[in-house]
Amino acid sequence: MVWISLASGLMEDVPWTLYLSAVGTGLIFGYVAQRGGFCFTRALSAAVLSRDLRLLRAGVLALIVATVGVQLLATLGLVDLPLRPLRWVANIVGGLFFGAGMILGGGDTASTWYRVGEGAIGAWVVLLGFALGATTSGLGILLPLRTLLQRPTITIGDDGVPTLANVFGLSPWIIVAVLAVAGAVWLARGARGAEGDRWSWPVTGVAVGVVIAGAWWTSAIGDRPVGIALAVSTGHLLTYPLVGYPNRVTWSMLSTLGVPIGALVAAWTTGRFGWTLPAGSSLVRIFGGGLLMGASAIVADGCNITQGLTNAVTLSLSSLLTLLAMIAGASLTLRLLHTHQP
Repeated sequence: MVWISLASGLMEDVPWTLYLSAVGTGLIFGYVAQRGGFCFTRALSAAVLSRDLRLLRAGVLALIVATVGVQLLATLGLVDLPLRPLRWVANIVGGLFFGAGMILGGGDTASTWYRVGEGAIGAWVVLLGFALGATTSGLGILLPLRTLLQRPTITIGDDGVPTLANVFGLSPWIIVAVLAVAGAVWLARGARGAEGDRWSWPVTGVAVGVVIAGAWWTSAIGDRPVGIALAVSTGHLLTYPLVGYPNRVTWSMLSTLGVPIGALVAAWTTGRFGWTLPAGSSLVRIFGGGLLMGASAIVADGCNITQGLTNAVTLSLSSLLTLLAMIAGASLTLRLLHTHQP
């Protein structure tokens, strides 16, 4: 009876809502991202180097679907959306360097995590660099520089956070409608072809968008509304077991751990799983890319998922500016690397 009472007490102490909502969301995101081959780096590389816009269209569609979904959740009072402050210098500088790091590392935050589930050993090298970079920028030697870059902040009204809606004095739904119509016109021009056995870009875009929107709700019921945020949690997964920071397991950490597991299920069931080693000559480059992504993501207040999708749907100017800077940094790096190639 004593053991039964003890086990019952332990079960009651476990925050099951936190664990289940976080890991479940990460599993679904990892599965969807792997099946669709959802990768910001590949999307930009294909668009810039070969004019293939399929993956880019998936990203735009995901952003539209997620924005409509999140704004609907906010309108219904199901989620109280936090807004990222417009630290314009940090957003631009961090975004530019993060974009460059993506190209050097050969993948963005999401694709690096789901490639772990596919068996890519090189993804671990990138993640190690990312975690070290994020820790250095968040807690270490780069902390003073990060603080300096994040100091210039633009507000609107009484210390309000600028968004596309409040800057123009319009309802968020008007902004969403304009963006959705403009996006739909551009998307309608794209072919529906899939890449191999991957999902087609319309399926991928809708699925990713739904998961991004749903993550705002699941994170709110599990802990607090944060959505899928991979940048900070990647650093925390290194510092938590080493130095106990943060002082508890967070929703974002658990959801991040779910991503490679969901990707493993997707890869295993479609025959895409296989252990692969990176070329020895690429190790320094991909580690450096991860290091640069991790450090700059903390400066920019997030990575391509945290700022580019999860928080861009709030219409925050900070997130949208960071996303544009990431695109610019990645595009410039691609052109510089391929200038002398035929």
